[in-house]
Amino acid sequence: MGRYRILFVSDLHGSDVCFRKFLNSTPVYHPDLLVYGGDITGKMLVPIFPSDGGYRWFPRDRTPEEFPSEKLPEIQKAISDRGRYSLLTQPDEWSRLMKEDGALDRLFMDLAHRRVRTWLKLIEERLTPTGIPIVMNVGNDDTDDVLAILKAEGPKNLLIPEGQVVRAGPYEIYGCGYANMTPWHCPRDLEEADLQAFIDRTSGQIDNPRRTILDTHAPPYGTALDLAPELDENFKPKTVRGEVLHAHVGSTSVRRLIESTHPLLGLHGHIHESKGLDEVAGTPVYNPGSTYYSGSLQGLIVDLSDDGVRTHLFTTG
Repeated sequence: MGRYRILFVSDLHGSDVCFRKFLNSTPVYHPDLLVYGGDITGKMLVPIFPSDGGYRWFPRDRTPEEFPSEKLPEIQKAISDRGRYSLLTQPDEWSRLMKEDGALDRLFMDLAHRRVRTWLKLIEERLTPTGIPIVMNVGNDDTDDVLAILKAEGPKNLLIPEGQVVRAGPYEIYGCGYANMTPWHCPRDLEEADLQAFIDRTSGQIDNPRRTILDTHAPPYGTALDLAPELDENFKPKTVRGEVLHAHVGSTSVRRLIESTHPLLGLHGHIHESKGLDEVAGTPVYNPGSTYYSGSLQGLIVDLSDDGVRTHLFTTG
């Protein structure tokens, strides 16, 4: 077999500009396969209010800023590029939504679903005609209905490995979008014992580990891929003499899976600030990191051959 190239990104959290860069990079890097490692859903809903012939919004803390009507598309694009969802609304309607139990959550998810569908259309328009497959998995910030949309509405070249093995070229890809429990108790966070049970129940589908790529959202515990700031009871980073303390926060279940099966390669995300590479029981593992909020796409190119990983390259742009 000759070179087989994978382009991997993760944790774009609704950033339109980053996802478009991901798809648009195929003519530059010439990948045989694209892999998205989870966390599709954005983080925040941003209201925009009419104001004296223009609009008002709150880009920084609680300080309002006015802008003319002709700048509305520019502001909305800036919001979506940062992975957020904008809402044109009246102050009294926004106040009502904030008071009504569950109203903002329902609105947020409706806007999140719309963006997922927009991304699926972009895949169909820009990637499907090339014949390049794309693996797209959910992450711990995503909900089960996001996964359902991917499965029901994805184009023919979209592969979804959540809890199963899919084939891409000469390789098997096993996926797990769940993560071990975080302080925020996200939709697909699990206690480590429950995550271990899910992996034990589903990873038996792996037929040939030496031809298997792991696409698990959570990185393996105790590696260069899972270091995050330690948090206090107020979710603020702990510091000593001005230095932020870090701790390993990855999954012991994912590490056990790698140690027991010895797959060809591990692709992981979840810990945005822990971009890097490492090795677990002889298996190379990678995290491309994420700075989606800046509009900069962090990526990874891995070239595979019969002997395993030939080369790798972290990308930024």
